[in-house]
Amino acid sequence: MNVKKMLGLVLAASLIFTGCSSNSTPENTEGQAAVDNAPVDPFRLPEPVEVKVTKSVLPDLDLKDGETIEDNEYTQYVFDKTNFKTKVMWYASSTDYDQKMQLAVASNDTPDMMVVNETMFRAMAASDQLEDLTDVYEKYVSPEIKKFYAATDNKVIDAATYDGKLLALPSVGIQADAPSMLWVRQDWLDKLGLKPPTNIEELKAMLKAFVEKDPDGDGTANTIGLTGNNVNLSAVGGGLHDFKGIFNAFNAYPQTWVKDESGKVVYGSTVPGAKEALGVIRDMYKEGLIDKEFALRKSPDELVASGKAGAFFGPWWTPWALTGSVKNDPKANWQAYMIKDKKGKVNIASLPAAQSYLVVKKGFEHPEAAVVYANMYDEVSHTPDAEGKKLIVGHSLWPLTMITDYPDAATNKHKLLVDALAGKVKPEELDGEMQLVYEQALKDKANPRVNADDWAAPHAYLVGAGVLKQEMNATDPVFSASTKTMERRWANLQKLENETFFKIVLGSLELDAFDTFVEDWKAEGGSTIISEIEEEIKK
Repeated sequence: MNVKKMLGLVLAASLIFTGCSSNSTPENTEGQAAVDNAPVDPFRLPEPVEVKVTKSVLPDLDLKDGETIEDNEYTQYVFDKTNFKTKVMWYASSTDYDQKMQLAVASNDTPDMMVVNETMFRAMAASDQLEDLTDVYEKYVSPEIKKFYAATDNKVIDAATYDGKLLALPSVGIQADAPSMLWVRQDWLDKLGLKPPTNIEELKAMLKAFVEKDPDGDGTANTIGLTGNNVNLSAVGGGLHDFKGIFNAFNAYPQTWVKDESGKVVYGSTVPGAKEALGVIRDMYKEGLIDKEFALRKSPDELVASGKAGAFFGPWWTPWALTGSVKNDPKANWQAYMIKDKKGKVNIASLPAAQSYLVVKKGFEHPEAAVVYANMYDEVSHTPDAEGKKLIVGHSLWPLTMITDYPDAATNKHKLLVDALAGKVKPEELDGEMQLVYEQALKDKANPRVNADDWAAPHAYLVGAGVLKQEMNATDPVFSASTKTMERRWANLQKLENETFFKIVLGSLELDAFDTFVEDWKAEGGSTIISEIEEEIKK
């Protein structure tokens, strides 16, 4: 019998005997209420709590002497602030992490806390693998986090609730993550006398020059045009090294449920535009414009860091993943651009209200540690203390990473930083995070890219978020949860999609295999899922 059941029986028995006894007094009742309502510190646990986590780590992670993934200035800062003691079960590179985590979930060998996507969240919820956070959330959550959740009309809370229980602390979907930007070595463009690409044809011409004209100046045609990853050709949300930007240029939104022109629900991976995009990616790969080894390469980040790749797709925050490149070569000038469709429009699919979920393994003795950690992480993000100010939120050494902010936070902060640098906003009027970014921007302006850590955050806000100012044709997803058939069939359908798409791009299947894929996808559960979604969105 577990502790919760024992406590439940004791409480039930106490209620029975209290009701039968004439010795019950108001003082006893008031005393118990006082204990139940005792104030808590939302930013610090009363005693140290060891929490097992797993880590996705960039291959060029720069650790200081004596530091480890588990014991470093970030984990020490967290412990000093909160009594949250980090224990790393295992860590993996960014491209291997997802697969390893899927195996851990399937075998129920998960860490005490982890950040997952919605698909994994709902799968774990359905399998009863998650701790109920309803009570500890109400007791410990900070007003600041509640404010950000309220900015989504509490849609994030609804998304994290399953069978009436709050089973996760959701990250707010920052809509800036929706666009997939082409990050390009501007110094390579300048050397070759090229203009930034605006459409698919110009993109192909640029990549051809990058491959053939020795932009790195080592005398050998050994550079790579566009990188890819071996996990997913078009990730939802802010992915690195995928081809989402190319799909979007054909008004296709893979892995996203949208409505077609007739108002019917469709799966974005099965629309005609997805076939067109696959044909273009296939041709680019055949022509050598895309990394020939991308389907086998474990870490495309290494190509970027070593200066061998000239372009890749990523979100606005990509500069944080480019510090290795800038450290190795301060001349590496990365700029971001959007690839437009044939009509000259930038197409994107908006993101769901909740982007990721901080979950707690069922049975973990201190679920309140998750809320305390989230409160602290949010506080450091927006109002860091003197010591925390030097720790850039988003760095992979944080034990767990989540986002609590306004949905339009990135574009708001872009404007604030631009105005502060122009003297229109006083630095002291910025919040803690943007004060730090402002200071870094001044340092980087004085010595461009000399310190990659000072360069990353300002570049993300000034360049990455700055690209978002242009007009975009946004398509809203109509569904982001799960259905009964999805719970049973989705893994097989995703496998079918992934294998078909990769084989088409790599040339082992003809492009027309896409049509067979669509028929098979519908027959093996896709049509049923669409019917279920249509019924669900009517409610």
